[in-house]
Amino acid sequence: MMEKYKIKLLENIRKQLQSWHDGANDIEGGELYKFLHSLAGTAPTIGLPKIGRSAAVLMKEAEEKMSEKWPKELLQSFLSPLLSIAYDEEADREAGHSLSAGFTAEEKDLVMLIDDDPALLMYVKDALEQEGFAVMAFTEASKALRAFFDLDPSCVIIDVHMEESSGLDILEEFKRYTNYRFTPAVMMSVDDTKETRMKSYQLDADDFIPKPFDLDELILRVSRLVTKKKNMKELIMLDELTRVYTRKHLLPSFTRLAEQMERENQPFSAALIDLDHFKSINDTYGHLMGDRVLRDFAEMLKKDLRTGDLPFRYGGEEFLVLFPRTDTQRAEQILHRMLDQFMSKEFKANKDTFSVSFSAGVASADRGKGMEKTIETADHALYRAKQEGRAKILSEQNPLAIKPVRRALRFAIVDDDPIVRTILKDLLENSGLEKKFTLSIQTFEDGFVFCQSGWHEEGKDASSFIILDGMMPKMDGIEVLKMIRSLKDQERYTVVMLTNRTSEKDIEKALKLGADDYLTKPFKLAEIESRIRHLLKKISS
Repeated sequence: MMEKYKIKLLENIRKQLQSWHDGANDIEGGELYKFLHSLAGTAPTIGLPKIGRSAAVLMKEAEEKMSEKWPKELLQSFLSPLLSIAYDEEADREAGHSLSAGFTAEEKDLVMLIDDDPALLMYVKDALEQEGFAVMAFTEASKALRAFFDLDPSCVIIDVHMEESSGLDILEEFKRYTNYRFTPAVMMSVDDTKETRMKSYQLDADDFIPKPFDLDELILRVSRLVTKKKNMKELIMLDELTRVYTRKHLLPSFTRLAEQMERENQPFSAALIDLDHFKSINDTYGHLMGDRVLRDFAEMLKKDLRTGDLPFRYGGEEFLVLFPRTDTQRAEQILHRMLDQFMSKEFKANKDTFSVSFSAGVASADRGKGMEKTIETADHALYRAKQEGRAKILSEQNPLAIKPVRRALRFAIVDDDPIVRTILKDLLENSGLEKKFTLSIQTFEDGFVFCQSGWHEEGKDASSFIILDGMMPKMDGIEVLKMIRSLKDQERYTVVMLTNRTSEKDIEKALKLGADDYLTKPFKLAEIESRIRHLLKKISS
């Protein structure tokens, strides 16, 4: 009996917010107070205590502004905590269980799933996600190969027989890159012949699962492979590709050297190094050539650094070097010599010849400064070196005056549900992304308004992320997705579709039209944050 009243209350919250959004005038303070007063009393009575407590807190603040009027944007921001709780209550009611909302401290293990059967993709993806994995699904092999390097998955699942490509060819291509990453690959197929299984294992597949399969068994086998990879990475001190120390061993090494240099009263410096225009090397000459550039650079580091200097793979094309008994001026001199040497090296790809430079920021590890602050200072100097034209070595001068250069990142939230628009905007504004990006977040009430706004024609130098509802009046999400993927620069748009659980055909269409991911409503806030976090790796790489 109580369930129908909960549903009715949640519907009333949505209707009231929509009414305020559609109205031409600002909202009266007294009207807002009455709304919150009603929620504070009714919600706990029918079994929604979280909504009641949130409404009571907001009501006290609204009471002080009874005579004022609330602009729509200010009102949505004010109600955001209440709306987030309401949406999570709705998600819990439909899912039948409770998950904690908010930002996850620990990143989920990512599984890449490649199959041209959208129905199977959805089936396996949903099952793995319920077990706590993040899953990126691909119907196109070429798109999956491009994404692999950015996403760095914990496991890859590939169907053997697909219409436009062979899963065995995809496996062979993956393994050209994945051996040094220890990324496990699982093959699936209705063809369970000895020949297919043997060919898969000859190409270094880690497992083979015949179709039809038992879902629980597939989840268990994937989980075991992911755990093995984790355990292996814990034991590895050296980066698989470059053979310099991994980031995992940076903190104990820094701490040990800092204590030793303090006892000896010796200077201690650190340098953060970034290879210039590395992404364009991968895009132009392929990832195998990019790997060769990384290996050759690391080899030069190991060869030319002094005994006692410690090089680390910090991430992607970034390296970090610890210089004990060295002040920043001397560290700069060492790096300048290495820069001249590396720039003189020629790389050959097909008929082309090219050279590579790097930029670096140097910082002193003063007594009590700590690793995090030292690297932050070096990072700021590195960004300044990039801003001033690259191929430069700069050290800290006035750390407070150094402002990091941030890449522009735009979000468009296109959804006819005002609660969804409000909570997603609030989620992104409080995500911490502004520490890495210059953020711009806009909301649109339907696909037609979005297209008419010209948002997709702006920000040509920015990365663009679209959260797109599938079902909307006037112009639905599929039509908007078609428009986005028809643009010449469509590659710079990352699109996540929001769909209903019953919209399997729309999910199939979205995947085939090039959606980067999809999420079924009602979703948990922590879940969409996890998806965005993984997809942003492609932008940040």
